Amino acid sequence: EAKKLEDASTYLSLPSTKIELEEKGHSATGKSMQNLGSCTISKDSFQISTLVCSTKLTQNVDLLGLLKWRSNTNLLQQNLKQLMKVDGGEVVKFLQDTLDALFNIMMENSESDTFDTLVFDALVFIIGLIADRKFQHFNPVLETYIKKHFSATLAY
Repeated sequence: EAKKLEDASTYLSLPSTKIELEEKGHSATGKSMQNLGSCTISKDSFQISTLVCSTKLTQNVDLLGLLKWRSNTNLLQQNLKQLMKVDGGEVVKFLQDTLDALFNIMMENSESDTFDTLVFDALVFIIGLIADRKFQHFNPVLETYIKKHFSATLAY
């Protein structure tokens, strides 16, 4: 029986859903085993579950608003305030992008001090997160960012 399944054409033409099974004239109900041509199929089933975790896209609307701040500058003040309410795990996943956004906000709004305090508070929030025991393993990521990626001259 197992030898029959070594040839892919034997099983690739078999129905893969209940609807396909019924379309081919076989009952999807009945006894536990059904003979379909030369292959016997049992009613055993399995379930696959997946968890997708993106490091480029976030589902958090508050963090996404900050990361895409240029597309709606009218909400920038609100997005900066909301950052402090975002789950720490989500912030550290997007640490470099978040820091880039904060420093770009500071650099591109240098003629006004409207966002300075909010950006500063956001940076303190992020540093506080990484200092927290729960996220301390992100400390090397922050250090690497500072040494290799940080380039906001006005932030000094």
